[in-house]
Amino acid sequence: MPAAMKCLPVKVIEDLMKNTEQLWQRIFDIHYHNVYGFFLKRLDSPEDAADASQETFMRVVRRNGTVTLDSPAGYIWRTAKNLVKEIKRAQALSSKWMSSKVMDVDQHISQAPNPEEAMKFQNMNDDILNILNQLPPRCREVFILHRFKGLSHKQIAGKLNISPKTVENHMVNALLFFHKHLQLP
Repeated sequence: MPAAMKCLPVKVIEDLMKNTEQLWQRIFDIHYHNVYGFFLKRLDSPEDAADASQETFMRVVRRNGTVTLDSPAGYIWRTAKNLVKEIKRAQALSSKWMSSKVMDVDQHISQAPNPEEAMKFQNMNDDILNILNQLPPRCREVFILHRFKGLSHKQIAGKLNISPKTVENHMVNALLFFHKHLQLP
């Protein structure tokens, strides 16, 4: 078996891992206070500064092995500076979005009717349907085509093979019938 294919003894691996942990702990102990101060000055919040400091060290540790660290301090500061830019950009976007979406508290309150209003609405709806069903069939058809389907008098006339004046008469009769029979509050 070639020398490169041989596995390192478990003890050697454990020692390397322990040494790596100790190295990262030492780097953290040396630089944390300064990194925290850097963020505190720029973010104006102790909580945000602590979070950003922790994120900086997490990013540096995650890069371990993918980046050759000739200068761990330089890499930490570059990561911290980039993180500040990232946080400021996110805050600016959030601030811009929030300022354009500022709404009055009343707009957040549900516009759903209360049970009493819902009952009144349902009763009125039932009354309208009952009155609509009392209209003569052709008059009802003209009314539905115009009010609910949005067709013009001319379109209804063409569809039903009647004159536009007849459509107008049916609409007038339907509206008068509703006015007579529908009792509005």
